Amino acid sequence: MPGEFSKKYHKQTDFNFPLGSLPSSPQSWPKEWKEIQHKDYPRLPKIKLLKSLLPLGVFQEALFSRHATREYDPTKSLSLEEVSTLLYYSAGVKPQKNEEDPVRRFYPSGGARYPLEIYPIIQKVDGINPGIYHYNVKGHFLESLSEDREDLALLKRGLLYPWSRDAAVFFFITAIWERNFIKYKDRGYRIILMEAGHLAQNLSLLCAALKINCCNSVGFHNQLINEVLNLENEIEDSLYLTIIGK
Repeated sequence: MPGEFSKKYHKQTDFNFPLGSLPSSPQSWPKEWKEIQHKDYPRLPKIKLLKSLLPLGVFQEALFSRHATREYDPTKSLSLEEVSTLLYYSAGVKPQKNEEDPVRRFYPSGGARYPLEIYPIIQKVDGINPGIYHYNVKGHFLESLSEDREDLALLKRGLLYPWSRDAAVFFFITAIWERNFIKYKDRGYRIILMEAGHLAQNLSLLCAALKINCCNSVGFHNQLINEVLNLENEIEDSLYLTIIGK
């Protein structure tokens, strides 16, 4: 089967930490973890670039204000309009001029295979019951998987960072492997990971533009999240998490 090597590698790199454990404190991190490095070529000739840059309007403002937030007010909710905007412009289907136009989204996808799915976990959104949902990109609506508070509590146990559990919404990004592997085989794994980054960056910039707090994370227990989302083994797997709130 195509992609078997990639699936095996992915499972071997799952983050299945002991539930209830706490993340390490930044104070205990070695020096090498904190250093931000860059590469340069001191002996090579340089071409000085301009500091007078072209204006980008509100997009420039979003770029400057984008940052990871690790504090959320558990009493504050998002509006249905905010959640709708985030989902549509990050992962939704672009308007088509006619039925013959290809169905495209707001982020690049290798070969237009679109292997990614989004599962919004709602805690505090006006007009939506707390629960576990799936975003139907074609219809632009949420499909309710569970409104059982025990399922929601179990899912939150799978989040490593205590601060992340206070957010209004979590967006889990998953991959359905065969959509890419059928065309690109094991190389499709690289493409899927890059695509998840494109989608998560869309969410980050949208949150910045809307003045909503956001943090992208892989700090979650893969196996537990897969079980709560009822993902079919070997077919779909959790990749990435965007934490959103105020």
